Amino acid sequence: MKSLLTLLFSLLCQLPALAREYSPELAQKTFLHVWNKVNNSFYEESFNGIDWQSVKSNYAGKVTKAQSWPELRSTLNQMLGELKLSHFGISKNLSQASDEAPTHGNYLGLELRLIDQKALIFQIEKNSPAALAGLTPGMILSHFEGQPMAQLIAELELTPQSTPLNRLTATRALLTKLSSPEDGKTTLKTTHSRKIFDFPPDFYQGEHGRMGSEEHIPFSFETRLVGQEQKIRLITFDIFLPQLMLRLNQAIAQAVNEKAHGIIIDLRGNPGGLGIMATGIIGRLIDQELDLGDMNNTSGNFPFHAFPQDGAYLGPLAVLIDSFSASTSEIFSAALQEHKRARLFGRPTTGAVLPSFIEKLPNGDIFQYAIGDFVTSLHKTRLEGKGVTPDELIPLDPAKLRAGIDPDLQAALKWLKKQPKQ
Repeated sequence: MKSLLTLLFSLLCQLPALAREYSPELAQKTFLHVWNKVNNSFYEESFNGIDWQSVKSNYAGKVTKAQSWPELRSTLNQMLGELKLSHFGISKNLSQASDEAPTHGNYLGLELRLIDQKALIFQIEKNSPAALAGLTPGMILSHFEGQPMAQLIAELELTPQSTPLNRLTATRALLTKLSSPEDGKTTLKTTHSRKIFDFPPDFYQGEHGRMGSEEHIPFSFETRLVGQEQKIRLITFDIFLPQLMLRLNQAIAQAVNEKAHGIIIDLRGNPGGLGIMATGIIGRLIDQELDLGDMNNTSGNFPFHAFPQDGAYLGPLAVLIDSFSASTSEIFSAALQEHKRARLFGRPTTGAVLPSFIEKLPNGDIFQYAIGDFVTSLHKTRLEGKGVTPDELIPLDPAKLRAGIDPDLQAALKWLKKQPKQ
């Protein structure tokens, strides 16, 4: 099972990988490195109920049968999938240079959500290939390159019992397919138009950041005032990157200076990132120390504390979450909810909340592995596999999205307007 962060990188990074000749010896070295890393750093002795020694024996033979790096990646991800946990995964390193310039990117600028076995366009980025082609939020995709979307979704093997993490992984796999057309053009049909949307994926033209060994990580950040009657500051960002900390601090300070009636932090689709950023951001939103929870591993417990900072915003706070909010987004949201510092709107989060490291493997691939579990401070909730349930559960409504209405945002605004001035 691919982890969320590496999955995001593998989907959105725009630089091609340097071709490397397959080497069975290097493949064996990479396999042993991955197995040993998990064996030596796993955060509890039972390996989530898996006999990790037997896993090594079972997969050693499969590794010898691999004939290419993609086959090796697939085999190693299957091995890591035996743990049935998030934040364990291997992805192709897309930050290496290439001798040949790519002919096209794989950026469409749309976000999908699967509801009732249908592919719903949830968001469209401004000036993206999808937006320029005429696609809009709320549309339901019916065909890709002439193939019924229902058939593609059926191949994902989702059931009503599928977890949010299953759905996220499946949705990303579908989006990867849509952004990698054989003829260089993505051809889509929807149930709401007779028009055929035919357009090429492009390179991501927005900003890129860096975290650990991963470079060229695409990100977006926006802050603006919303609401007509009162000043309410909306802050939206799609990954917890260190480069965004200054902008986040400035946006919160802006809310303080303009005496905003409320702040809305939009974490929908945010897969996480640097975990410690949650404590820093919360520090700008509190007037007394707040305990987010504990990271637990074989070495002991490591508390996550947020300390109040000068000039903090102490007014009403709303947070938007959904099934693609994961990792740091979940730690951040759960802490604010447990301590009644914010009200949450949207849909349950992914349930992928394991602190992890990212490193480069001997063959150049990227390896993410969890080094601890996380439990909240007040309710002692283990968020992995459970996620965060919003205070106000708002179902996805394609008709409202097509009408240009954001039900999550509207619900948050409605609540904030009822809050007393600070």
